[in-house]
Amino acid sequence: MDFLEKELHPVIEEFVNDYTEERLTTIERDTFEEVLVSDDNLRKLAFSAKDGKSLMERLRVMRSIKNETMIN
Repeated sequence: MDFLEKELHPVIEEFVNDYTEERLTTIERDTFEEVLVSDDNLRKLAFSAKDGKSLMERLRVMRSIKNETMIN
């Protein structure tokens, strides 16, 4: 089953979001990463979300630079 087809409990969705945004305490992060070790689909989702966040940030920076260049 693809992780996008899996309906997650809202608490798990919140943990994935907080993990992606690096808002978990050290204990929460360590505990969540233990869960990720045992759940392939959840691990793929969490890492995909982190990668997506990173790519979106790069795009934002590139667009910002492009807009600055066009203004000057």
